[in-house]
Amino acid sequence: MTSREKGLRRGRASAAVAGDVPSSMKAAFQECRLLYPTIGNVDLEAAIRDFDRERIEDEPSLEKFPELRGHADLLRAERQAFVEASGLDAAAAAFWYSWNFFLSHRIGTRHLARYDLFPTQNACTNVFFPSGADGATVGDNRDELLRYVNRAGYRPDVLRQGEPIRWLQGKVSAACLLDDEPACVFPADPLRYDLMPASVTESIDDMIEFGTRYREFYGPCNMIWADRKLNAVAVEKTNCLVAFRRPTVNGAVAVTACAYLDETLNARQEAGDLRAMRIKNETAETSLDRCYHLGSRARYRRLIELVNAEASRPGGATLWGVLEIVADHAVPYPERVCLAGEKSMPDKEPNANWTIGQFAAVITGPQKRCLYRAVADPALPRPVYEYTPKLMLGNGVDMRPEWQADVNAGRCVMAVPDRAGKDTALDSGSYGY
Repeated sequence: MTSREKGLRRGRASAAVAGDVPSSMKAAFQECRLLYPTIGNVDLEAAIRDFDRERIEDEPSLEKFPELRGHADLLRAERQAFVEASGLDAAAAAFWYSWNFFLSHRIGTRHLARYDLFPTQNACTNVFFPSGADGATVGDNRDELLRYVNRAGYRPDVLRQGEPIRWLQGKVSAACLLDDEPACVFPADPLRYDLMPASVTESIDDMIEFGTRYREFYGPCNMIWADRKLNAVAVEKTNCLVAFRRPTVNGAVAVTACAYLDETLNARQEAGDLRAMRIKNETAETSLDRCYHLGSRARYRRLIELVNAEASRPGGATLWGVLEIVADHAVPYPERVCLAGEKSMPDKEPNANWTIGQFAAVITGPQKRCLYRAVADPALPRPVYEYTPKLMLGNGVDMRPEWQADVNAGRCVMAVPDRAGKDTALDSGSYGY
């Protein structure tokens, strides 16, 4: 299949799932103006259309990035097919493909994000244990403002991934205020365009080399990457910098949102906070951004301690032990992993943040299964850890006596199979796919 043919196929597929793009654009533009009030009356529709065109024309050196050969043709064909299949215009296609990159790599680098006016900080977390007691075991929590959430029928999709597992095993928010702009803005995001060759995913060292070489094209975020041998690494990413943190205890790694443990990336985040303080005439004590990032870093350190302790368990990390990590609330905010209506600065924030969904899952071997739960009623929320977890078995996995004993004791309840009659997941939105 040629690059153009692949692009046409992808464009049609995207159009089929894009939904009401004009409404999404309108809402995104409104939020953008609230979050970045200094952008003024700029025509965002024209700006994103022009930026997307600029990106495709900014093709980097194929000598340094040989994986991009033919990629510009793919991108042009993809947008063409999206427009033709959706009936929308070039601005809508540009929004679909480039809006998030535009926000982080152009708007957010030139305008201060005012989270004190529009608070949306989340503290999502991912953990990965390659050698758990029953197989590779993962944990996840998602935090959001409840007004944006409808988790009716929540079922994480983690058991769908099969073996070998996905190389991207977790993804959470992280960024720096007024961050740097990359030298090249070409759409070469390995998280979105399957640019990482399969041969690279055989070795975590090769993945690190690839991720370092492409460092200006993806993020900002924190992630967990794993190769086909289940060697994993934590990835911390600003717009243009990347750091990889290798495991220290039995291969286990973890990431949480809105902070960096790498000192270089942390210094870059602190520099952005300092600039924001000066612009807003704040002090270190009254700066929402600084206080939130300091709290997030404290949570990050606690998370690593919890993960290393679980990884040290004789016999390997257990499913219930991993669920306890993402449901951690044994210490006060902000160190706790699981949120239950906390505010980073109560006197300034009109909204609380909650963990709205979490799971732990065994994702390899014959004992694949998942424990999950979510806030059922956003109008009358209670902490997610007060809900009884649901037990979902992987395809072809039979109930075992010890699992049935947990159900009989009320420790968990059986999940209702999906319409196909399979105990597989429907949706979680956890991995950015």
